[in-house]
Amino acid sequence: MQENELKAFIKENSSLIYQYINSEILKDIGVMSYSFFIRLIDEYFSKEEKRVCTNNISIDTFGYYLITEVLGEARQAFPFFRKDTLCLDKIFKEAKVYFNHVKFTIENDTFNIYLIQTKAGVSTLDEEIIKYSKQFPIKTSGIKEFMVNYSLK
Repeated sequence: MQENELKAFIKENSSLIYQYINSEILKDIGVMSYSFFIRLIDEYFSKEEKRVCTNNISIDTFGYYLITEVLGEARQAFPFFRKDTLCLDKIFKEAKVYFNHVKFTIENDTFNIYLIQTKAGVSTLDEEIIKYSKQFPIKTSGIKEFMVNYSLK
């Protein structure tokens, strides 16, 4: 999908895309706030160099790439994840491990979340210990059906 097409589609359907991300992509993970979703979109489209070209993104996979492109390798600190951003309480309760960073990646057809502890808890050190990881298959279709079903309600 071309970037202009993607932007237009998101602008027209942002509330439905947001609901789709929470109900389908993040359903076993957590919940994203709407204001944070808008912030991620702004940040994504204002990036000069994107790791993933928008031509490789479909509207179905956009949510995964949005999270991994903006938050991905940034080693987001544990306190960053709260109700007004991206609440990952479901993952944190399931993991029950000590960690101080969260990392998101896409590898092949999976969306991955890693709970990471840096050496001695110091975030400036390069050595990482993955304390917990969870992989989710990327859904490559479904958003249009979701939108149709939602609009019927």
